[in-house]
Amino acid sequence: MTAIIVENGAEYVSPVFAIKRRGWYTEVLAFDRQRTHIKRIRMWYPRRQVFIVDRGEFDCKRSAWEGYGWVLEDKKLWKAMRFGNKADTEDFPQFKEYSKEIVLPEWFEIRNEKDIQTLTDVSMAFHDSVLVRVETRKNDTEIEFDTTRGCFITVKFEGVQASGLIDSIGMICDSSFEKTESGYIWKVTSFDSGKAGVSADVLPVSGEPYIACDSIKWQVKIGDGRYRSQSKKYDGLYDLYCDLKAVSENVILKGDQLILHHKKDTLVIEESPQGYRTYLNGKKERGEWEAQDILYYADDFLTQFNPEDITEEILADVVSVKPLYVWHSMKYALLFSVLWSAMGLVLVFLARMHWVLFAVLFAALSLFVLVFLLFSSIKETRYIVTATKIYYFDQNNLNRVLDISQIRKIRLYRSLIKKGVGTLKIKVRQKGELTFGCGLIAVKEAEKIYDLIRQNGVL
Repeated sequence: MTAIIVENGAEYVSPVFAIKRRGWYTEVLAFDRQRTHIKRIRMWYPRRQVFIVDRGEFDCKRSAWEGYGWVLEDKKLWKAMRFGNKADTEDFPQFKEYSKEIVLPEWFEIRNEKDIQTLTDVSMAFHDSVLVRVETRKNDTEIEFDTTRGCFITVKFEGVQASGLIDSIGMICDSSFEKTESGYIWKVTSFDSGKAGVSADVLPVSGEPYIACDSIKWQVKIGDGRYRSQSKKYDGLYDLYCDLKAVSENVILKGDQLILHHKKDTLVIEESPQGYRTYLNGKKERGEWEAQDILYYADDFLTQFNPEDITEEILADVVSVKPLYVWHSMKYALLFSVLWSAMGLVLVFLARMHWVLFAVLFAALSLFVLVFLLFSSIKETRYIVTATKIYYFDQNNLNRVLDISQIRKIRLYRSLIKKGVGTLKIKVRQKGELTFGCGLIAVKEAEKIYDLIRQNGVL
């Protein structure tokens, strides 16, 4: 496995000896820039600093790490890195033969499924990417992507057999590469409409962009994105009206007001010196929308989804248990405040610490934590489970939708406080090996929901 690593603004290439996949907390074991130390390096800290360009294969797995057996089984090495997260290569000469400079090819070529996965990983399936440049030469198409995640990727599709709707892409939400009998195909399965090098329009487009070709090559360049997907900047309400009319027929332009209807709700948009002022059901909303955000807000209003819009059979409908939600999310803060106060009392009686110092250093801090715990605003979340999806609603408004087929791991923790209540911790793996956690926090009938989810596609 080989990676481009960014250190203090400069990039270098290093072998990767092991990897610990934990989504945004993924780590790799690799050389530092001078190749004098082996280090544990965070892939995202706070921005992306590790770009794996050759996936490779490992022969050993130990705990959460995957890597070479001679690395993972070296207890002396891991002991040396326990506190400093690095080890001197002088103490581990077995790494020196790997310290030679690595010269990357000008173009990486896709030859098999491993190569497809490498490109998918480094581009994160081009999620949130925008097209900077599209060039066509005879039967070849070359596209430069601003991944908006610390690098540019140029993909060369050679021997293009067929393609469609590429000029309609503003921002990519998800895409995939597939090996076919006659070559390869790249499909954009979810995207916002627009045009290469120009802002996204977020207008409906029928169909999925794709390129079918004989072969694929790609190269990566580290650098901050020069392009961001932005909505249009409107000169007046009429242009906004034209775009929203493509989303819904329930849009009316009346004088200096844009009136939107959705179910029983009415949203009125007016221009103001600071941007756009909005009124929801006759009540002025706080703040004013800037020109680049008003389309997203209005589009969300016109397409809002409520529980009654679910067409599948509802298998479970539960809400979070507020007191236990607080306990599950704040138990460590509560434990800290208790132990911190107890330590202060010990110092008062045994070390004769002054009561004023105790009040300032120990009691005040603990009281702050407890008050925050007591008055923290916990929104009640409603979870609706069908055979294929889990819907997260804040009151009656859809917050997110989780496809059950994406779930790769689920664990049930029964509450010791209240019978029948439990916490479901869920891990989801998306394309590009991105893993993140989400959960159903402290819900009734947790065992029932756990069984339903496992019956409907969890690996």
